[in-house]
Amino acid sequence: MSNFAQQKPLNIVAVSGGLNNPSKTESLVQAIIDELGEATPIHVHFIKFSEIGHLLGGAIYRNQLPEQIQADLAKLEAADALIVGTPVYRASFTGLFKHFFDFVEQTALVDVPVLLAASGGSDRHALVLEHQLRPLFSFFQAQTLPIGVYATDKDFSAEYTVKSEQLLDRIKLAVARALPVLEWAPAKGERAAAVKDKTEQAKQNLGINKLIEQEEVLPSAAVPSLDAAETRLHHKKPKQQVA
Repeated sequence: MSNFAQQKPLNIVAVSGGLNNPSKTESLVQAIIDELGEATPIHVHFIKFSEIGHLLGGAIYRNQLPEQIQADLAKLEAADALIVGTPVYRASFTGLFKHFFDFVEQTALVDVPVLLAASGGSDRHALVLEHQLRPLFSFFQAQTLPIGVYATDKDFSAEYTVKSEQLLDRIKLAVARALPVLEWAPAKGERAAAVKDKTEQAKQNLGINKLIEQEEVLPSAAVPSLDAAETRLHHKKPKQQVA
């Protein structure tokens, strides 16, 4: 049996903020999923706003959301890594996209790798990855991967499938640069248990209009505690003997 077959699959949650069906953003995210699946074993849960977008509006508290979306949020919080794509509307992601992530438990994504993607009408929106998406996931103290993927309308066929060789090359490069981080991911299949209490608490009382205080550096569900790191990095020097 090959090492590939023996590897434990990564638990990937993909999110497409595209509201239409068919959707260029969904096709872009699917192309990234396909490339990643060629490189390493993965199990994917794909959240598509073309399917759930109409269910999001009106909720202020997480427990007001339909069960389907609450289940999607729980899977996202328990993922080993995320692939997140959005179309560009008015120079940013959509309000519904932001509304969805407003309901994510704010400490659940610490250190989680996130591969960013976006699609827009022209190259002029390419910096949405750096100016909009990366700051959003920096708030969660997630680990945004070094290379994101941006696509324009000209990269897709009339059937909304990816046709551009340059875009496919960009996807391959993004996945290649992501693999060392993803395959290191120390929480393969274990984050679900680690964040279960966070998810349950969020279901009960998380609201987008509630004031929430948090530590500047959040504890990670995936790596040893910061206290352990502090002990190693700042160990006490032995006192010198005075003659």
